[in-house]
Amino acid sequence: MQTVYAYSGRDVAESRRGLAMMCRNEFTEGEVEIEPPVGEVRAFIRRSLVRPILLMRSMNGTGISFRRSWHHIRSTRAAVRLLYFIHQGELRVVNSAGSYTAAPGQCAIINADEPFLTRTFVGDRGSFECSLAVVPEHLVLSHLPWARDCNSSFELEAGHRPVVTGLLDLLCNEGPRLGPKTVEPLVEAFLQSVSDGAGDSAVVSARSDSVIDKRFADIQACIQKYLTAPDLTCDRVAAHCGVSPRYVCYVLRAHDTSFSELLWTQRLHKSRAWLVSKSFQHYPIHKIACMAGFKSAAHFSRMFKASFGSSPNAYRASSARQDADIAGRAPAETH
Repeated sequence: MQTVYAYSGRDVAESRRGLAMMCRNEFTEGEVEIEPPVGEVRAFIRRSLVRPILLMRSMNGTGISFRRSWHHIRSTRAAVRLLYFIHQGELRVVNSAGSYTAAPGQCAIINADEPFLTRTFVGDRGSFECSLAVVPEHLVLSHLPWARDCNSSFELEAGHRPVVTGLLDLLCNEGPRLGPKTVEPLVEAFLQSVSDGAGDSAVVSARSDSVIDKRFADIQACIQKYLTAPDLTCDRVAAHCGVSPRYVCYVLRAHDTSFSELLWTQRLHKSRAWLVSKSFQHYPIHKIACMAGFKSAAHFSRMFKASFGSSPNAYRASSARQDADIAGRAPAETH
């Protein structure tokens, strides 16, 4: 790792200028403040990766604040999220939606293109320590879509924590020596592991009902578009919608359904409409089943009867009789 900032001394103004320059050069511009220390100002920041994400590790022995206002944003757009992993001390985050604190073992995600203030607090060991990933917007959309509106700290689930920590350590320690073809899939695995390990509480806190409803409509539209594909899966729908399979499952749970239930319900309703459509009246049952994405006519018949109370043949015949009765009761045309 390369040291991009280091200071040990009593000149607060000098340390503040150096830290502000490092922030501006490395990821974004903002206003830095350093609390007057009891003794010396001690801080260092080391950088590992630069692309496709920026990874840094930081330690400081006094409180440091970083403020990014609309003035800074209008001057320099960042198009990134700041993903903090807290190791020692605490990080206080304040933005337009409120405030929260990230403690050791917790994470925080900050939109660098909305005004915010961060403040570090040293821990029992006399320091604040963290790892910071500066993640471009397109990677957030691909792997952490729920993070766009996240406004709380979160912990990684126990089963995912060792994976995330291991990948983070690998990228920090070995990343500069790895080629792009190796680094890029490792970064994608790291980000996806963070998303998978964030837990439902982080995802729930990040999503308003209106956003969930819009995503649900997107998922429904995607299923409808590819309804006849017999190999349609949750992973494929997630890829088409630009979100993760985990987030698709979360949205569907919020609407009290599952991917399988939504898929087969849409297929059943589509096939029922085709059974009585004049355009498909000469199509045999097995053809309708195939068109709707069912594996076989028998599979289609079982699911159709379980849902609608009659077999496809019986439903089509009943609909035809009703049409004939209506036609028979129509008044004769007069001349």
